[in-house]
Amino acid sequence: MEIRQDVDLTPYNSFGISARAAHFVSIGQPDELAAVFRHARQEKLRVLVLGSGSNILFVNDFPGLVLHMATRGVDLDESSGRVRVAAGEVWHDLVVTCMNKGFHGLENLALIPGTVGAAPVQNIGAYGVELGDLLVSVTVFDSAELRFRTLEREACEFDYRHSLFKQLAGADLVITEVELQLSRDWQPETSYRALSEALQQAGISEPTPQQLFDTVCQVRLSKLPDPARLGNAGSFFKNPVVSKQKYQALLADFPAMPSFPTDEPGLVKIPAAWLLDELGCKGQGRGGAAVHEQHALVLVNRNRASGEDIFMLAQDMSSKVLTRFGIALQPEVRII
Repeated sequence: MEIRQDVDLTPYNSFGISARAAHFVSIGQPDELAAVFRHARQEKLRVLVLGSGSNILFVNDFPGLVLHMATRGVDLDESSGRVRVAAGEVWHDLVVTCMNKGFHGLENLALIPGTVGAAPVQNIGAYGVELGDLLVSVTVFDSAELRFRTLEREACEFDYRHSLFKQLAGADLVITEVELQLSRDWQPETSYRALSEALQQAGISEPTPQQLFDTVCQVRLSKLPDPARLGNAGSFFKNPVVSKQKYQALLADFPAMPSFPTDEPGLVKIPAAWLLDELGCKGQGRGGAAVHEQHALVLVNRNRASGEDIFMLAQDMSSKVLTRFGIALQPEVRII
């Protein structure tokens, strides 16, 4: 374990933003965490835990200690269908490994960028499946008490793109391992409209795991750019949730506005992409940043954008939505 100084963070965020960390350490074993946090306390350094940086926007340099989780390990239990995964594993690689080994349930979450440790923080989800549906427990390092703890699913307080780990109560917790309950029996989830339509167009009525995986990848790639080729962090904004009364009032002026049900009575979810499409946001730019031409929710690093370029473009978009629809968009991306 080596704590380095003045490290370039460009390789550690999917936007490809040039920012620097005053201090940086890469963690290969969970038992290194105690020493790192003792050092941070002694030097009074703020700590930022980072996986692959697929859900973060650096607007400024980071003056504290960036802790990069690089732990590895996947343990699949043939009899129970449970999988234990180290936080530093690449999420998409895990999906492929599990599918090829006959552990099912993750196929709809293919190609979501990021590491396994970041997945519970965001409660990642796509095409009808959310991580919270499959998670059994997480192992965390409590940096306040300098000890490891296990949190069961209920304790993680999962909600739409939200969890305990995005709250003040979870601020001291570093995810080191995730345990998932997958199925040895194949039961495809194809209820999501875009996915079911793609399968139908391909003439597939009963998809195999590989066919479902391939279709998810196809649909995702048709809408979202590859961060390795064009810097981005996927969907920048959450889909807003409003009361049914507000939605009905909006329909009077915007009769084509779609909505989706939520688990909360009296609330509906409105696609943020639709709101931004109505405002003609696709292709708009600011400095080196731009809105992707195929998906209004995706902001991209078009030409050596600064974090401020992307942040100000997002602010412009949020302001337009608030003015036109009276809806406040919330970023899905963490802004530093």
